[in-house]
Amino acid sequence: MIYDTDVVVIGGGPGGYTAAIAAADLGKEVVLVESAEQLGGVCLTRGCIPSKTLIHVVNIADSVRQAETMGIVCEKIGFDPGALAAHIRTTVDDLADGVSRLVKNRDIEQVQGHARFIESNQVYVDGANTIVRFKHAVIATGSRINELPEDLDAGLGSDVWTSDQALTVPEIPSSLLVIGGGYIGLEIGQAYAGLGTRVTLVETSPHLLAAADPDLVQVVINQCKKQFDAVHLNSRVTKITRTDTGFGVKIVTENGETSDDFAQVLAATGRRPNTTDLGLSALGIDTNDQGLIPVDEQCRTVLPHIFAIGDITAGPALAHKAVRQARVAAEVIAGKKSAYDNVSVPAVLFTRPEIAWTGLTETKAQKNSIPVTVGKFPLSALGRAKSVGRTHGFVKILTDPDSEQILGMGIAGEHASELIAEGNLAIEMGACLEDLIVSIHPHPTFSEAIMEAAEAARHKSVHLMKPQR
Repeated sequence: MIYDTDVVVIGGGPGGYTAAIAAADLGKEVVLVESAEQLGGVCLTRGCIPSKTLIHVVNIADSVRQAETMGIVCEKIGFDPGALAAHIRTTVDDLADGVSRLVKNRDIEQVQGHARFIESNQVYVDGANTIVRFKHAVIATGSRINELPEDLDAGLGSDVWTSDQALTVPEIPSSLLVIGGGYIGLEIGQAYAGLGTRVTLVETSPHLLAAADPDLVQVVINQCKKQFDAVHLNSRVTKITRTDTGFGVKIVTENGETSDDFAQVLAATGRRPNTTDLGLSALGIDTNDQGLIPVDEQCRTVLPHIFAIGDITAGPALAHKAVRQARVAAEVIAGKKSAYDNVSVPAVLFTRPEIAWTGLTETKAQKNSIPVTVGKFPLSALGRAKSVGRTHGFVKILTDPDSEQILGMGIAGEHASELIAEGNLAIEMGACLEDLIVSIHPHPTFSEAIMEAAEAARHKSVHLMKPQR
């Protein structure tokens, strides 16, 4: 089979299918190549959606337990792993089917297989025995899980869970060792702790979530200390062996080497870009030492008719960044003026409580000697937070001391994942404190904490005690 098309998009994740649909809506003929059976990529099928579905279920149970102090009587809460797994699978399948319908609705030709460039205007699709000749290409191949080092992985194979296995909830193990204190390790670790598993977390660096400000992370650490058996920082796993009941593990901590047994082990050691075996070098498209493809503001590679977006380009490996780049690439291909020149990309952790930040962080401001004014408002002083019993956390706003322009926002607490969008909009629009203060925020809501933090930056929040002089 040979196709001739305006645009070939390689990869059917959030960036890929968005680029395909956007290009089709702009009048282009499009072929979408995806190696998996379902569209949606890792985010929809094995990452964001299944993890947030699992976390939501656990949070419901947690809310019921907490509600016992509010007068709700519930004698026993339990989980049915089979039903839970089926619920996650149904959620994923429904959304993936929806994406497929959107693609078909635009008359986009879909080819299943692995695409590899064979010329600057042709790809060969393994598995479909198909050649696609194109005028423009968008590479959106995403990322894959880092495997354990060979010395740890010897003979273990798929016995050790990755996030892919963990999010299918094959069982609720009695104990779980989580290797890696990034967002995947924390989210899945907390989820399984909520299911009743005893969780131990090991992180090689001295801090969890190095990209976030320590005060935001501390709110999550406080919760993890209540939920987890142990959190080992500055520590590493040196040996994993299979036992009759699970795994025997040796861990080197700051206090020396320890040995322990776990029913299951989760390797949450990050991801790396899918840029190998695409035939890039034959075209003169090089990757950097991290495997990323350099692109310009229009998402073009060194070959102007070939674009790259998402996890395979510099910047945070987040679906919403890929989606923005996808729209830019499609618009540029269609001859429109467009650029990926966003000021900030919000980061969100769906931990308990959630944390989110966007723009400048206090850590980065201090490191680069950037003067900032910080306004902070605790959720313990917010009526809505008190009424629902979710008072852990705060909102903080970073501004330029002279112009009061919003430079950054960080949130720890309930609904942080939703609230951060206001901060991101404020940064993108160049808003200042006055804009947030005079905009009426509905009462009683968590969004009021943003307005209060803006007032605090001016030392005028009416719901905080006056600073002592």
